[in-house]
Amino acid sequence: MQNLYPLFERNRILKKELLWSLRDYSFAHIQLEYQEYEQGILRGYEIKVRENDLVIGPGIFKYGNFVCLQTEEERIPYSPKEQPQYLRMKVEVDRTSQDYIAYKMEYYVTTDEKKEENEFELCRFHLRSGARLRDQYRDFGDMETEFDTVSLIYSDWGGLGGKTLSPAIIKYFARIILESENSQLEDRSFAYLCLTQPGAVPVHVLASYISKRNGIRLEEVVNNQLIYQSMREIIKEIQKGNKEGAGSRRERHRIFVD
Repeated sequence: MQNLYPLFERNRILKKELLWSLRDYSFAHIQLEYQEYEQGILRGYEIKVRENDLVIGPGIFKYGNFVCLQTEEERIPYSPKEQPQYLRMKVEVDRTSQDYIAYKMEYYVTTDEKKEENEFELCRFHLRSGARLRDQYRDFGDMETEFDTVSLIYSDWGGLGGKTLSPAIIKYFARIILESENSQLEDRSFAYLCLTQPGAVPVHVLASYISKRNGIRLEEVVNNQLIYQSMREIIKEIQKGNKEGAGSRRERHRIFVD
């Protein structure tokens, strides 16, 4: 076996074999990098609210064994409804051409909770009439607010070993941990890992940390909602310790004068 690397020099003509190698390397590299990942969002796909549109950022997505690229933003209109809505991506494979296979991605907002096998959730929200949809959060617990807030908890992220939680949630958790004086060494080590991890943190890493940190069985950490809620409780515990610690420090610095 051999690998051909074209030499781009003046007055040299690229032979067809070298053009084929360029074609193969460009696809093979990204396919090999993510071959052990679960299908779903792999990188990017940041969701932003701009006026009456949901803006989907560029990213990388895996469907079946094929890795797809989205290189431009997509804008999807939305409007208030008195029920939950879901921003989804639908993937269809077109094999009608003899020259290529086309992976077509369609983005839309629906009120139908049921998903097909080729549909993936990017976010969900419940926007009431007269309210404004927001994508900024007051605190970690606010990410689960029922109304008028973009929720990323149930978005379909693919990671090593299975579906996992959105990096936006994990990195927010990590930043709060590092800002807290009462966080433990294992918390801070986990936070550093989350902030330096490209893409999503594998689900078995999240489950293992939560299991050891909260003293629960590993098999009880089974889905994104439970992972998020467990992380929320960890933050509450740490922040409660911060307040108690601050109170005890103030108590030690009191001066009594007779």
